[in-house]
Amino acid sequence: MISIIESLGEWAGKIASWFVLAVILILTYEVISRHLFNSPTIWAYDLSYMLGGSAAFLGMAWVLKNKQHIRVDVFYERLSERKKAIYDIVLALILLFPLLIVGFVNSLDVAILSLLREEAIVSGSWRPLAFPIRMVIPLSLGLLFLQGLADLIRNIYLLLGRRI
Repeated sequence: MISIIESLGEWAGKIASWFVLAVILILTYEVISRHLFNSPTIWAYDLSYMLGGSAAFLGMAWVLKNKQHIRVDVFYERLSERKKAIYDIVLALILLFPLLIVGFVNSLDVAILSLLREEAIVSGSWRPLAFPIRMVIPLSLGLLFLQGLADLIRNIYLLLGRRI
């Protein structure tokens, strides 16, 4: 189960990295189009922030899986493996999971409402549908929850004297 969850996080991280590349290409095209040919696009701004935001959210599970998130290492690194596992379990149960559940439920409600209302993004003149970008948030929070669950299971096994 853990390997399946972690492979989902890996795939989300790979997709996020491709989104970053797409943002770079889109913004390069926009700058060239705008400044060399005096012909700005109507879609580059909206598409770049939708892909950039999606990359940031989709990368969260990958970041947690690879322990790349921000942590106060001054204290954490001094702990034994067992104490690190206890620390991670407590923080996951008190902070991570409750916040992810609330965020998931609220963002899913917003995404569904966006779909039903056929909401459009009005920051530019392109006016793309908002549902796809709104749906990335609960999807990403769900992937982060699953990765947190995999880490929780791994830490519980560590406390029981097993490594997985």
